[in-house]
Amino acid sequence: MDFTEIALVTLQLLSPVLLAGLTWLVARAAALIRARVQNEFLRGVLVRLDDAVFTAVKDLQQTVVDEIKAASADGKISAAERQRIKVAAVTNVKSHLGPKGVVELGRILGLGAGALDGLMGSKVEAAVHDIRAAANGSPGAARPLPSAPTT
Repeated sequence: MDFTEIALVTLQLLSPVLLAGLTWLVARAAALIRARVQNEFLRGVLVRLDDAVFTAVKDLQQTVVDEIKAASADGKISAAERQRIKVAAVTNVKSHLGPKGVVELGRILGLGAGALDGLMGSKVEAAVHDIRAAANGSPGAARPLPSAPTT
């Protein structure tokens, strides 16, 4: 037996192991790529949700809240009015996302309609807090909402 015959026999014996290893590596790379794509998609969805919430809150601040404050004697908003404005903000966010967007958001996050409304309400409250903090000049209190995913 010369070297070429030994190399050929060795290659024939090791080829299934090498092929299995290569298949495993390709499968792992595909799983990592798929996870990265899903994460980027989720981040994009959350950025769009934050943008819709921020837009809705700013819109209601300019149109409804300022009018209510001006109309009240003490310049404050009652708890009932705050709740009404929050519901209007969540409705506004849903209109920005559209019916398909709301369903898709709930599916992606694994939330039902009630839980999704709760999430949107919490995001509205957080955006209001951030806007108030920024208006009051509290350093570091307002966290800017991202406007586009980074690559």
